[in-house]
Amino acid sequence: MSGVHLPDEVDTIVVGAGTGGAAFTGLLAAHSTETVLLVEAGPDYGHFTDGRWPADVLDAKAIPLSHDWGLSGTVHSGRTLDLPRAKVIGGCSAHNGCTAALGAREDYDEWARLGNPGWDAATVEPLLHWTRDRFRVRRYRMDELTSAQAAFVRAGMSTGLPFADDLDDLEAGVGIGPMPVNIVDGVRWNASLAFLDPVRHRPGLTIAGDTTVRRVLFAGSTAIGVEIDSPDGARTVRAGRVIIACGAYQSPALLLRSGVGPAADLRALDIPVVADLPGVGGHLLDHSCVQLDFHGKDGLLDDLARTPWHPDEQTVGRARSSRCDNGPYDIHVFMVAGANSGHPGLPPISLYGGAMRARSEGRITLRSNDPHDLPRIDHRYGTDPDGYDRLVLSEAAELLRTMTTQPELAAILGREASTGDPLDRIVNYCHPAGSCKMGPGTDPAAVVDARGAVRGLAGLHVADASIMPAISRGNINLPTAMIGARIAAALLDITPVDAVLEQA
Repeated sequence: MSGVHLPDEVDTIVVGAGTGGAAFTGLLAAHSTETVLLVEAGPDYGHFTDGRWPADVLDAKAIPLSHDWGLSGTVHSGRTLDLPRAKVIGGCSAHNGCTAALGAREDYDEWARLGNPGWDAATVEPLLHWTRDRFRVRRYRMDELTSAQAAFVRAGMSTGLPFADDLDDLEAGVGIGPMPVNIVDGVRWNASLAFLDPVRHRPGLTIAGDTTVRRVLFAGSTAIGVEIDSPDGARTVRAGRVIIACGAYQSPALLLRSGVGPAADLRALDIPVVADLPGVGGHLLDHSCVQLDFHGKDGLLDDLARTPWHPDEQTVGRARSSRCDNGPYDIHVFMVAGANSGHPGLPPISLYGGAMRARSEGRITLRSNDPHDLPRIDHRYGTDPDGYDRLVLSEAAELLRTMTTQPELAAILGREASTGDPLDRIVNYCHPAGSCKMGPGTDPAAVVDARGAVRGLAGLHVADASIMPAISRGNINLPTAMIGARIAAALLDITPVDAVLEQA
């Protein structure tokens, strides 16, 4: 944070410069003259053209772990899972696999039906397309795929999935093909590059990296600022409003540390209660997955290394389970083939099947009132009472098994490395959402309203994936950016159409 002067007071403080916070800040700064302080717990590497970004973060061929928070969580079987999250400007968009999905029209129409006006697909579609354009999304061509990924596509087509490469379309349906990706000339085009670089020159905007927010400060039921730890020491910054955008794990944790959450839990940790909101930290969602590991054919990694462009992930398939809702699909299948960079120690090939409308709900709680203690995360994968998730995952595994019988793919996979029933070791897709649920006042689990305002409090909003009332089907980076932009537009009292008009 060298050279950054922290103001004593601003109009708006944004806590967290991940995808939601970056999109919120970028849109707010572009459409207003108010003073804005964006704080991020990880480092800020500045504008892309400054040349200070680490090579591993920019390199889209692999998933870096250099800025990982070190989070882990439990599942109902007692196993511990790593939960990768990036502690850096740009957040998880600076560490992810670059798949860019919009979700489906039905997803957002459902949000509106659940009592959240202004979130239907017709309303948010301009913002979704804006985020896609800002991330500079393009689609892989078949001739860019590695031999392993091309074989995976052909294996899916042999099972009856049509060829498709339209995951960055609200109308995308069943099919298999190359991924749409936020990659520019081999660079992972993250949320900082997409949303912050265009506004870094604004005189009212200050971006402070390596700055942790201990808690939100209140005067009665009104948020008035934050208490922070910066490289220059502890201090407070006052603000007219506070925007929390720390992600589905850290946003509820910050609310809890600030006295907003289930009153009994807060009192047990000697945290003064500001607002008794039972839903904070609950309703934690993710796209749970089954995983099949393979040793790969002899010389696979050498073959991949000879390919000019060889990311571990390049393709995705979508299918409908026997219990799919009104949306176009509820299953993802995809392959990780290469160094398995995001999960070192695994064999070179893993096949995944995801439940893209998973219903199991976990919870975020605090270990203590110390802001440096990581939160306790319990995802409870595969525990929804109707058994929907396990059924969908079993059908995803069956689809993958059928694909592995195709000779071309089978030859590349080699011997299977996994044993037992994959449903006994459900894994995460790294798409946490829902832990500060958006909903109407009649919903006792709702934490924020349709404008992202925290229930019962003034001057406090949440603007990230944690407010999803139901998880969107597809990788959630673009929907999370849309959420940040939608909350900014609401606070500016402008329509999504007006919000995406470029300003000088």
